[in-house]
Amino acid sequence: MKRYDWLLFDLDNTLLDFNASSRVAFFSIFPELVDADYVLYREFNHAVWVAFENGHITKEVLKLKRWSDFFEAKGMDADPRQVNDQYFEHIKMHPLYIEGAYQLIKDLLETYRLCIITNGLSEVQTSRLELSGINSLIEHIVISDTIGVAKPEEAFFDHTFELIGRPMREDVLVIGDTLTSDIRGGIEYGTDTCWYNYYKGENETTYRPTYVVKEIQELRRLLLR
Repeated sequence: MKRYDWLLFDLDNTLLDFNASSRVAFFSIFPELVDADYVLYREFNHAVWVAFENGHITKEVLKLKRWSDFFEAKGMDADPRQVNDQYFEHIKMHPLYIEGAYQLIKDLLETYRLCIITNGLSEVQTSRLELSGINSLIEHIVISDTIGVAKPEEAFFDHTFELIGRPMREDVLVIGDTLTSDIRGGIEYGTDTCWYNYYKGENETTYRPTYVVKEIQELRRLLLR
């Protein structure tokens, strides 16, 4: 692997295990539901996030639509706003690392400069970054909700590159789990990319990352060899 100066890390399902935290939050609110219900919720959640990242809905719509769609599909009588608030509180207070990710960050600091780039909501991500301790290690953090534009938009990367001192794009590696935001954004901006294949699935998009890893230990070997 070539030498990079900057690593731009996605946060959720790349360093922090958002799915694990989300699952805990979901079943804390709905202990009577089953795994298939959580899978159904995740499908609605994924759909609204794609719509949000493409600029088709606002964050306020995102927060409520995923729940209202889920409740309608299940025939449940529940308040989407109240449930979303409860869900956020669980997510904010229980950040969970992907195994090995915290030590990897600490070890990477000896060789690279690090920045986090996340499409999360500020009210959720700020707390998770603090409680996990990541904010005390990472040099810069960019949250889409804070700057008003999301990956993969060029303006998101313009902001990030301005923040980190406008390095040469060939000296930057974007690392993330989402092909249509992290990898697409990096490719279109002219950086190399590393797809952290969190779900261990197939790449069914037209975006071809420079590197592909499925485990943190693979990423460690790639970056620290």
